[in-house]
Amino acid sequence: MEKAEGRTAGEPGQTESSLCLRIRPMSLADLPTVLEIEKECFPAPWSERIFRDVLDLDYYHFLTAILDGEVAGYCGYIRSFETADIANIAVRGSLRRSGIGEKLLRKLMDDGYRAGVERFSLEVRASNAPAIALYEKLGYRQEGLRRGYYENPREDALILWTPERSDT
Repeated sequence: MEKAEGRTAGEPGQTESSLCLRIRPMSLADLPTVLEIEKECFPAPWSERIFRDVLDLDYYHFLTAILDGEVAGYCGYIRSFETADIANIAVRGSLRRSGIGEKLLRKLMDDGYRAGVERFSLEVRASNAPAIALYEKLGYRQEGLRRGYYENPREDALILWTPERSDT
């Protein structure tokens, strides 16, 4: 399988109150639109083959946000024991800053916690202030730095983690 780096596309668009959104597991039927969004959001997009591969693996969990019957965004993680790395989160450009990314990530994390994930991690471009603000809002904190991690353009990645979950 091709190497897949974690990426985040930042969130201009409609207000959250104007959206009627449904979030569900990603399916093969979603891939044509997911691939369009992927190409729109990332300089090194995942291929159809990568998405097909991850949908067949039980340690990956991917969701799509459906708005008016169309895929508006998606996100997913790869799980390793009690931790999960957010592999992708992307929202169609015209719908960014509408709350879709936050709803997707909250649902993804809720699913993970219910499945036994204790902590989540992700990498984000150091310059992606909107994404960093969202992650911090959801409890992520910087715990590391990967110098020169991203290409096109070359940029450092911040490594963010959630605190360990305690169900008391």
